[in-house]
Amino acid sequence: MKKSALAAGLKAAASSQQLTVPSSAPVVRATGSKSTPGTVLIGAHYSPQVRRALKLVEAESGKKLKPLLGEAINDLCAKYGKPQPYGEED
Repeated sequence: MKKSALAAGLKAAASSQQLTVPSSAPVVRATGSKSTPGTVLIGAHYSPQVRRALKLVEAESGKKLKPLLGEAINDLCAKYGKPQPYGEED
């Protein structure tokens, strides 16, 4: 029986070995994903009221959601004395 890539990865991680992924390994992406090279997705599940509030702020500010969330992340980082990672060009 042939081992799956996941099983091989878990075994390699457990033994602290390097895992090599064959070039023929499929790349799995979510449908409708707007991934950009060099970026990562940060997300969480919240109540519908949170989404509604974000949509109101988005509509009233005239800004898109991404820069608003970047601004919120910078505010949170400032509150905890951490560098503010979001720049308008992100």
